[in-house]
Amino acid sequence: MAQAAGFRPVRLTRASDEVVRQIKARIFGSRLPPGAQLPSEKELAQQFGLSRITIRDALRVLESEGLIDIKVGARGGAFVSRPSARRVSESLTTLLRLRQITIQELTEARLAVEPSVASLAAQRATAEDIAAMEQAVADARAGRAAGDPRFMPHSVAFHLALAEAAKNQVLLSTVTSFRAPFHEALETLLPADDMAQRAITDHQRILAAIKARDGGRAQRLMHEHLAYFAKRVGKTQAVRGRNARWPARGSR
Repeated sequence: MAQAAGFRPVRLTRASDEVVRQIKARIFGSRLPPGAQLPSEKELAQQFGLSRITIRDALRVLESEGLIDIKVGARGGAFVSRPSARRVSESLTTLLRLRQITIQELTEARLAVEPSVASLAAQRATAEDIAAMEQAVADARAGRAAGDPRFMPHSVAFHLALAEAAKNQVLLSTVTSFRAPFHEALETLLPADDMAQRAITDHQRILAAIKARDGGRAQRLMHEHLAYFAKRVGKTQAVRGRNARWPARGSR
């Protein structure tokens, strides 16, 4: 009989991997909803018939994957995580610091997503959503009038309020994930005052299109807004002699 090629020896699954698999199945099957507390480490060890060290290893894996949060103290324990874009944002920021992605790549991703978000916002924004965007623009104007050179917090607030208005959780999570790395990158660039004024003007125009329920115009204006900043960032990097990859935070 010809010997079969390409097979590997069978190895028994580690006990902690099986614990991870079973807990994941309950989380994904909604038997452990977000916010639910898992049994204590001791109770899990008894239920699985394993050592507490093995259970601890499994919980660490689940925590590293963002599926549970482990809290210490009198009210501590392992809790099923609530869905959040925070970990995606942290991953993008880490890649940016490690120079695995560039600010241009991040901007291209925003150009691919946020114009469509603006179009949906024009169709779906509620009065509360519009008020939140108006507040972000007003705060930016007030900050600039007071001599505050930072406009990124206000810009972030506007873009997140707009994403909320699109009423799409996938798009909201995506836009939210852009927030931290983009904020950090532009803080490093120390944007010029004319960039701040341009951002405020652009946001006001986009907001006007959303109020008018003009999705096409909102989409076009958002694309122009992001394209302008992509071009300015590229020029600023070239003038300062930055290399193509973004500097890690500690290197400034």
